[in-house]
Amino acid sequence: MSSKSGSGTSDIIPIQSNQSETHPRGIIDAISNIEYYHAQEKRGAILSAGFFTMKQQIEYFEVGFRGSFISSLITAMITPVAIGVTEHLIPVFGSTSPSTFDKIFVFMLAFGFWLGYACFIGRAASLYIGPYTRRMIKSFIGGVITGAIGKMMIAFIAFHFLYMVVFTRNHIVRLLLKFGKHIKTETFIAIYRWIMEFRPVFLISAYLIVLTTLVFVTIPLVAMMFASRRNKRLERVKAIADNL
Repeated sequence: MSSKSGSGTSDIIPIQSNQSETHPRGIIDAISNIEYYHAQEKRGAILSAGFFTMKQQIEYFEVGFRGSFISSLITAMITPVAIGVTEHLIPVFGSTSPSTFDKIFVFMLAFGFWLGYACFIGRAASLYIGPYTRRMIKSFIGGVITGAIGKMMIAFIAFHFLYMVVFTRNHIVRLLLKFGKHIKTETFIAIYRWIMEFRPVFLISAYLIVLTTLVFVTIPLVAMMFASRRNKRLERVKAIADNL
């Protein structure tokens, strides 16, 4: 809609789409909405941050939290397997002596999706431009980071619990004696030795999860930081152009 001012210039009054009223069902919906309003504000649309209501903030936080928590929890469960392969405790491709390619393949299988997911979220964070989009991204990224940190804490505690409580020598012997009454002695000893060798893997996995979570959280935050600097630079250029 447009109107003529006294000087003959045309003022464009952007009309907000009702797309924001749609509850995002997942990560793709949330990022698609962010892209839409990023394009609107980049073209000069004036959308107040107040248009993004508290209900919508909670919805975007929930979507970010749920997607980050579930995907990262799956990665955390795969981590001990990846460490077990590199420690020659779990066979991969039929061998307990994996090559360098095998180790890289297993780690990419365990962490490739996680890192790709972080870059995907970082791309959404780079759309940080106008007040409306900023509030959308802050709510969404806040949920993503909270979900990742929540997963990190759960995995860290769970792996330490397994290491210090479940897989202790006495506990393992009691479990094997209880469930392995008909197991041969040499098999009993082999299982016990394998479990004891695998036990430190939980401790390594706990700290590796912390490291990968920090990397995951850093990517969208860095993207937002660079986008914020870009916006300030564009605002200075615009201010200079307006004063010429």
